[in-house]
Amino acid sequence: MSPAAPTLEATSTVAALASRKPPTKPALSGAEIAALLARGDWLFATGDVGSTRLLYERAAEAGEAGAAVRLGETFDPIFLDKAHLREARADSGMAMFWYRRARDLGAIGITSRLKSLEAKLP
Repeated sequence: MSPAAPTLEATSTVAALASRKPPTKPALSGAEIAALLARGDWLFATGDVGSTRLLYERAAEAGEAGAAVRLGETFDPIFLDKAHLREARADSGMAMFWYRRARDLGAIGITSRLKSLEAKLP
């Protein structure tokens, strides 16, 4: 599967998300974040990528680095291909945005994912 070129809409969405400042303190408790991640993982396993993204985004916006990584994966064409989720809409720009946010939130091991995606861009 080849990564789709970012659309104008996706570029605007990435720009809007990038302008958001990370929260100064989590708006959700640890238990709430864990519940969002667990439900997101379950939905992802069932193939409901759209609902998964909403849950992961809530947790990521609350400062959870792991949620930002998982959210990036839901857009990552390389990850989606390996997970055999070819029907999910891949977006390299959004994947890179969320991987960068994950890195900024303290996630480790993100650099290789970013390099892989950057290498696939036209």
